[in-house]
Amino acid sequence: MICVFGNKCVLPCRIDPHLHDMPIVYASDVFLKLTGYARNEVLGHNCRFLGGVDTDSSTIFQIKESIRTEQACTVHILHYRKDKSSFWNFLHVSPVRNASGKIAYFVEVQIDESGKNQDKQGLSPEMRQHSVMGAVKVAVRSLSICAGTSNS
Repeated sequence: MICVFGNKCVLPCRIDPHLHDMPIVYASDVFLKLTGYARNEVLGHNCRFLGGVDTDSSTIFQIKESIRTEQACTVHILHYRKDKSSFWNFLHVSPVRNASGKIAYFVEVQIDESGKNQDKQGLSPEMRQHSVMGAVKVAVRSLSICAGTSNS
């Protein structure tokens, strides 16, 4: 699934919190294209392979803490492609609950914030963030509907 909002591509993936090391269990084609990894290199692996030497450890801690406390979080984080080139990622991690209220999985919605995909319409940073968050919410809802409660 690909959601496009303005010039932004939303790159969803799902992680399973019930499996050891919370591996990625779904990755969109656009996510694979952005990162340079093949699907078989991504599925079954924790997403920390996107981190690198300049990835901020306090941001990683914030993500881990939000997962531990079963809360959503949104961060800007420096990630790395397979070829070691970097990109700024506007990352939203959100728990998705099953019918009984237990966490079925986490959705990671990633938006490439690198210069080539920046919105050139002259919007203020606040307006850009509101626009991006709208796209993130649509993507999370769409993934929730598409996935159903198969991981309950």
